[in-house]
Amino acid sequence: MPAPFALSVALRQMTHNRGQTLLTIGVVATSVTLILFISSLIVGLQIRIVSTVTDSIPHVRILPQERTPEVPWDGAAAVDATVRVGVVPKLEQRERKIEGWKPWLERIEALEISGLTVLLPSVEGAVVVSRERKRISARLVGAAPEDYNRIVDLQQNLVTGRFFGLNGGEAVIGLKLATDLGVRLGERVSLLSAEGNTGMATIAGIFDTGFGAVDGSTVVVPLRDGQSLFQLGNAITGFGLKLSDVFAAEQVAGDLRRQLPFKIENWMEDNERALGGIRAQSQSSRMIIAFTVISSGLAIAALMVISVSSKYRELGILKAMGASNGQVLSIFAWQGTLLSLIGALLGTLASLALLFWLSRLKTVSVTTGRATDLFPIAITVGNFIIGNGLAVATGLLASIYPASRAAKVDPIAVIRGQ
Repeated sequence: MPAPFALSVALRQMTHNRGQTLLTIGVVATSVTLILFISSLIVGLQIRIVSTVTDSIPHVRILPQERTPEVPWDGAAAVDATVRVGVVPKLEQRERKIEGWKPWLERIEALEISGLTVLLPSVEGAVVVSRERKRISARLVGAAPEDYNRIVDLQQNLVTGRFFGLNGGEAVIGLKLATDLGVRLGERVSLLSAEGNTGMATIAGIFDTGFGAVDGSTVVVPLRDGQSLFQLGNAITGFGLKLSDVFAAEQVAGDLRRQLPFKIENWMEDNERALGGIRAQSQSSRMIIAFTVISSGLAIAALMVISVSSKYRELGILKAMGASNGQVLSIFAWQGTLLSLIGALLGTLASLALLFWLSRLKTVSVTTGRATDLFPIAITVGNFIIGNGLAVATGLLASIYPASRAAKVDPIAVIRGQ
């Protein structure tokens, strides 16, 4: 009996017991739909969380080192048993800045950092923005508008005005900050730095990124205006780096610490809680998928055991005609594989339709009027390959036990009705 014979017998069994066939296909299709929906939703949620954290900040920051005092015992040898008593003084921190930053910019560019998309020299500091009697604390960023836009896309999120081509004495601010101050396009605001320096800026643009921390407390001015307000001369307060792979930030920061005499920070160190939430979501997704696979496998195995029990007489006749144990096993292996393939195909189509429908649902913010996806769906080829692979493998493995029972059938006992 060649392999096509086992396949033809498997097909006959599937068409003969249509109710059982449809039920098995339904179990597999439901499992695949659930696996693909959960994995696409979890990946989408993770992308949204990471995007919320990283889209409005540099992935890696290069900052001036803090002043630390040198004390005699720091250089003492480990074998030196001398007891030293003293107090480590806390030095008054000078204004933290990077002088002569252009050669450092060239040196950092020469490092050929993997995945680097933006290297931004900037000035940042705390200011108080005031308009008439209203005063609000904010973060002022001084940078070239076109370069800063590659860190935070303000140009595409302008509500009114302009950002590119920002002139001296002009600024762009977030919509929430503008609303709180009661300021409109073309009006002027006062800026007061922590050092007591003051300045004026005309509102050239108002943006709404959807990130509350950005829209409610950010003022962006040209680099030279920021240097002037903080009295830095030609110095800057640091460099911001944007990477194509946000999760490479920790590795890049570690490499830079070994090559540059500056303080290096990265977003992953500052957002451990968010990363912990992402890891918890991944673990939850794997557990749900595992339980789904196990449940569908048990259901398929149970249905095929019933099929074997109802086919004892036919199996006995086949074995009496010369079918070997391996050939009987192949019949049920074919049946389990075919049912899983059909179920996986139907489940994939159903999940695509469901995900497409869910991706079109929007929710509108009451405060900003901004429409966002109700379900952050991320459809990836990898998830579909894994989901369908698990379904087919589960169907094949689930058919092994009932197939082994079928192969052990004693044809003489079955024909006698024992």
